[in-house]
Amino acid sequence: MRTSAAPRPSAADHLHDSPAARAIQATLRQALRARRAEAVRLRQRAALLELLVQTMAELHISMAELNAARRATLPAWKHPEA
Repeated sequence: MRTSAAPRPSAADHLHDSPAARAIQATLRQALRARRAEAVRLRQRAALLELLVQTMAELHISMAELNAARRATLPAWKHPEA
């Protein structure tokens, strides 16, 4: 009979502590972080688009003006018509 109060580690404990299990857990955590970061990026993108729409409406900026300004800031090699 055992007199120690500490329980013996089970096979599941050894599997949980294995390098493969740690790698799987790390991969799962990384995937969760990536999913959260993508959700934040999408919310920020939506907020930026909303701000752009509001600003363009308030300042009466047309899409033609916006596109002309965008083309003026692009390097020559990035122009779509080139």
